[in-house]
Amino acid sequence: MHQKVFEELLESYLQNTISEVEKHQLMEIIRNGMHDDFIKEKITMLLQENKGLELLDTQKSDSILKYILSSPSTKVIPISEKSSKKTIRVILSIAAAITILFAIRSVFFYTNTPDPVKTATSETAEEVNPVLAFSGKQLIHLPDGSTILLNENSIIEYNHNTFNTKTREVTLTGEAYFDIKRNETKPFIVHTDKIQTKVLGTAFNINAYSKSGKIEVTVTRGKVQVGDVEKVYGVITPNQQITVNKNTLDHTQNTVNAEAVVEWKSKYLILDNINMEEAIALISQKYKVPITLSNENIKNCRITASFLNDEDLDHILKVVCSVIETEYHYTKNGAIVLEGKGCE
Repeated sequence: MHQKVFEELLESYLQNTISEVEKHQLMEIIRNGMHDDFIKEKITMLLQENKGLELLDTQKSDSILKYILSSPSTKVIPISEKSSKKTIRVILSIAAAITILFAIRSVFFYTNTPDPVKTATSETAEEVNPVLAFSGKQLIHLPDGSTILLNENSIIEYNHNTFNTKTREVTLTGEAYFDIKRNETKPFIVHTDKIQTKVLGTAFNINAYSKSGKIEVTVTRGKVQVGDVEKVYGVITPNQQITVNKNTLDHTQNTVNAEAVVEWKSKYLILDNINMEEAIALISQKYKVPITLSNENIKNCRITASFLNDEDLDHILKVVCSVIETEYHYTKNGAIVLEGKGCE
């Protein structure tokens, strides 16, 4: 079942008919490396049929590459080099789409056509832009294991070459909820306009939309330091907030209800590498419906999926069941039962 689902999702992706939820499901299957052999065969077929350039464009390349680079771990699947004298940047999109992660954004494929006149430009491989940018509603996994839940109309950027070296630095425009892995030797710094929010490991929300004249930093767990390059405005703990005027840098510190501030993220359903016992609890809570498992082994299955567009319950259940190879049905009382062999 996994193989069929994967093939259908990959084909939908290539044909631009895939939904956001399905694309996320495809990326998670890819990242887990469950279909490497099929993936390599697909690449070979595309290249032989010369369809790669038609089906995979630069935008796909960039978006999937960013997703993979933001994952906690990636794997490299070697591909045999073809004969070519032509540098084809778009081929990277094939590699990116199937976790064949290249450190450079050029792959050379050779043909028997006459050699073109060589220039310094043509001989130099195109370099990867080290700055990764993520926009719109999504859950971002950073290389250090931290996560960022990005709200709509928001952007996160960071340099993947320097991130997690001496510091862990990102730039935010808009709003995001940060859950940061603690590392006392490498502080995590969020840049928003002229303001810097510095933590070692904690959870907090930043509202810094470009149209707003202020920046709000609210803590839900741990401790956060807010300031600029010259001074510290204050250190806040859970249910405390610092508000900064973007123009004057005047700031105030107040006690707030942090849960109310981060209410926006409750609209999303995030299943981030959790077991099915935890997953059905979250789904049940969000949709106010009881869910039971017919087989205790289903609890052992793990799932990663993000639902950020107010998807209906049936859509979510179909995605979840396709990933863990189960089925579901409603009882006469309106409860939901998941059936399947589960996981060992």
